Amino acid sequence: MSTRLVTVTIDDFVRELSRLPDADFPGAVGALLAEHALDEGSLAPYAFFSARHYTRNLIFKDARVEVLALCWEPGQKSSIHNHRDQRCWMLMGQGRLENQNYRVLDRDEAARTCRLEESARLVISRDAPMAVDDDEPVHQIRNLEPWGARALSVHLYARPFDSCEVYCPERGIYMDVQLSYWSRHGRLEPAARG
Repeated sequence: MSTRLVTVTIDDFVRELSRLPDADFPGAVGALLAEHALDEGSLAPYAFFSARHYTRNLIFKDARVEVLALCWEPGQKSSIHNHRDQRCWMLMGQGRLENQNYRVLDRDEAARTCRLEESARLVISRDAPMAVDDDEPVHQIRNLEPWGARALSVHLYARPFDSCEVYCPERGIYMDVQLSYWSRHGRLEPAARG
């Protein structure tokens, strides 16, 4: 049985998210995503695309949650990465994306080496939001070229973080990478303008 989604603006969605009680936060976020779709027009102030790479555009951030719009041209993909043991959810404002999970088979923290294996794969769409798998949090997001359309996803992170681990399976290594924004609250960052 499918639930009829209620379309809300990103501002209304953030307000509802902010009102969720701390004690029930992770569970309540999943329910909120399952019941709502985002009004595409309300995401226009955060829709900054780049031909070079996907962009991370800050919508809202407090001590409990960070909300970003990620903008993807056809063929763009994230690095294989984790979320520093933080919870993450994704819903689509425009288009669709593929999520590829990875199993970490071996990991040597001292040598910063690892071995990965592809596991579950799924498509994220307006009707099918996604929560990052707590058991397999290493993943990659892709806007597959055959789809031939831009995509805009909204990512919610419980407890914001400013770095993540990025994995390079071809070399069998992983490293820490600092995260940055392409825009904040609808205004391009200086590096994005140059």
